Amino acid sequence: MIVHQVYFWLHQPEKDLNAVLDGCKKIALTKSVKSHSIGKAAATEKREVIDDSYDIALMVNFDSIEDHDDYQVDPIHLQFIEDHKDKWASVKIYDFEV
Repeated sequence: MIVHQVYFWLHQPEKDLNAVLDGCKKIALTKSVKSHSIGKAAATEKREVIDDSYDIALMVNFDSIEDHDDYQVDPIHLQFIEDHKDKWASVKIYDFEV
């Protein structure tokens, strides 16, 4: 399985957070997505090793690299990027295989 983790830092989280969260929910509609989770940074104890500076985290799971690659060109994913790319100041992606 491939785990695709995406972290978003928004220019104006107070204005755009809900719109981007709603956009992330549409990601589940892509055929190749096995499962997904969406959230904001948890209010866990502050420690030096924790980065909670992001506004939104999205985790998408795929059965294979091929499914991940299909997702990258899926019209739903591409529309999400087009609709929201102007709202994020930075995006970091971490992919790993389990």
